[in-house]
Amino acid sequence: MEFESEVIEFLSALKPGTSATYSHALKAFQNFYSKQGTIKDFLLRVEEDLRRARLEKKRVARTTLNAFINWLQYRGHSPKTIRTYVAAVQSLAKYFDITINLRYVNLPPSQPVTKKHSWTVKEVGKFVDSIENLCYKSIAASIFQSGLSLSDLLSLTFSDIREELEKDITPLCLDLARKKTSVPFMAFLGKWAVSLLKKHLANKHLTDKTRIYNVSERAVDNYFARHARKFAGKYKGRNPYSPHTLRAAFRTVLSDHKVDPLFIEFWMGHKVAEQQRVYISKSKEGWRKTYHEQAEPWLTPQK
Repeated sequence: MEFESEVIEFLSALKPGTSATYSHALKAFQNFYSKQGTIKDFLLRVEEDLRRARLEKKRVARTTLNAFINWLQYRGHSPKTIRTYVAAVQSLAKYFDITINLRYVNLPPSQPVTKKHSWTVKEVGKFVDSIENLCYKSIAASIFQSGLSLSDLLSLTFSDIREELEKDITPLCLDLARKKTSVPFMAFLGKWAVSLLKKHLANKHLTDKTRIYNVSERAVDNYFARHARKFAGKYKGRNPYSPHTLRAAFRTVLSDHKVDPLFIEFWMGHKVAEQQRVYISKSKEGWRKTYHEQAEPWLTPQK
């Protein structure tokens, strides 16, 4: 099912990440609306309706989007996905100077049904110990000890760690630019995460281009969701034990132990304001020492 020229024009005007997301959204809308016509037909009907006298309007946009939301809910889409898909339709209309007001559109609540789990270091240790698969066990420990996002972690290749891993240097430094923002930063893996990483990589044929974790983000999320039910029982909505919650725990644990917020932001790959960069001007060894002394002790579960 191909897009009309108007939709292609709109998508080409967006940033690549947004374009990819909105492309999925508009494909879903196109599928939903196919019995009534095309996306262009929808825009023309909304535009025509807007020109009608106030009491003669048929509320085409509102009626259609509410039906679209019902259609998405019936197919099991999450509230976040539904809100994104509706936003894509609204943004497309706005691109062509057509205003769609969402005030009376029955969007699902933006708050997730399930809150993120508030981890303690002891709980993280128990959770990781309970994971049988060495790949996912290593991923969990690496996210918690490094503060890396899942996408950044999965983009790592053996060349990123080879030298320090072979020399048995810990904390192991990851000198990177964050995938989303291209912000240069350094993250670290403590001795605990490195020991699990070595077990995961044992007996594997590795080249510099070999991905450390040869799995997709979806596979990791699905595994964590399944394992969370075994670990903590049933839950409603999103997985409260998702990989992202371990990254959030990195920040929370270090903040609770009064680690400098600028250090935490730097290790997580967040952009630091220009005037504050002087405070994070350190060598690799300087950062390694700081992480080892101020962060690693709080991020290492006790045996």
